[in-house]
Amino acid sequence: MENDNARKLKVAKIALGMIRERGYLQFTMNDLSKAANVSPGTLYRTFPSKDDLLVYLFGSVVGSLRASLRMFDRMDLSEREKVICRICYQYYIRSYNPDLSSLDLIGTNAAIFNQASQETRNRFKEIFDETTQWQAANFTNLVFTGKLICSKEELKKTIKRLIVISRGGMVIANHIFVEKEMYQIEDLMEFCDLVLEQLTWIGNEGRCDFRLILLAMRTVRDKSASGHSSQFPFAR
Repeated sequence: MENDNARKLKVAKIALGMIRERGYLQFTMNDLSKAANVSPGTLYRTFPSKDDLLVYLFGSVVGSLRASLRMFDRMDLSEREKVICRICYQYYIRSYNPDLSSLDLIGTNAAIFNQASQETRNRFKEIFDETTQWQAANFTNLVFTGKLICSKEELKKTIKRLIVISRGGMVIANHIFVEKEMYQIEDLMEFCDLVLEQLTWIGNEGRCDFRLILLAMRTVRDKSASGHSSQFPFAR
């Protein structure tokens, strides 16, 4: 007999598959109950509402992404290369694993947010803010540890630009009217490096080898796809 956590994960994965096939607005909890082979009562004890399910899915996808990004910290890369990996990785995996659910861009979907309660919107924002702050903290730590020299104003401006590049890249990667061949991962990497080359890096931390960056992202993608980074793999 499966425990509550196992059932929750199983139901969530089935729900994600249904959202990818038909979209969030078209899928119902009743459909999910049948697909997951659980009674409506059991389903609503697992996820009290459709909003609760969506928040769980978003949190799981973001958590899995963060676990994947942490793998770059353990690789033999310069700090500049690690920053580029973390900023470009979502675009990279979407190039290989198109995801029609677009859960990683949930904040841009007004159709879903118009139906969600204020409490649900706040929960989404907390998850998003936590991830954004984690990315910013990683970059800020480079200054505190003496691997990068820049003023507080330069730091703030750089983080803002990198966030724009990262989120902009995700919009392009998920845009149905933008042909895949029009933009390559190398373009996004180059945009990142144009921002980072303006800073003062200490020693070898300023190295930027696109070949090593691509190899690192491919390694993380393969490990994440095989489920090594999380119970809820980001790239499927």
